[in-house]
Amino acid sequence: VHEPTMNYGFYIITCLILIVIQTVIMPDLPVISSFYDLTTIFVIYLGVLRSTRESLPVVILLGVVMDNLSGTPLMVYTTAYFWLYVCVRWLSRILQVGLRFRLALIVILGISLETVISVVSFGGFEALAEMPSADIGKIIVRLIWALFLGPVLILILQRLHRFWDHTIGKFLVRRSDTVEARVAR
Repeated sequence: VHEPTMNYGFYIITCLILIVIQTVIMPDLPVISSFYDLTTIFVIYLGVLRSTRESLPVVILLGVVMDNLSGTPLMVYTTAYFWLYVCVRWLSRILQVGLRFRLALIVILGISLETVISVVSFGGFEALAEMPSADIGKIIVRLIWALFLGPVLILILQRLHRFWDHTIGKFLVRRSDTVEARVAR
């Protein structure tokens, strides 16, 4: 009964933390200036490891929040996250390889898809053909970051979610036991 509430609490807090890191902390760190969108990793996590019923509304809401915060053209993030989620769900169903290799492949393809959607939404399909080599270099660095760090971040999210479920679950059980004990008196 309490599980969806616990999951949505985890999703909201995680999204807010990732958005703050993405918008406040990362722009001031020159080492990771070519880093990919952290919320994309969260969408990939939801697509690979969580059920559609609980994760699709979070993906749409995250896209709407990012659209409102970023100042991009209308529905860019919502569209990108939705199609990324759909493609990740599809890929995770057809790929039958080890978890780490599958995660690395899905992360690379997901970051590539999100990059293509972003470029096309700002400049049309011509922008892909006329992309300067400096931008291509940034995209390659972004994909290298994704290859090595993406699966690690997804596994960290999975462990944090388990910790959240365990901690909140214990709190709710203790609290319900206390309420039942009071009623019994």
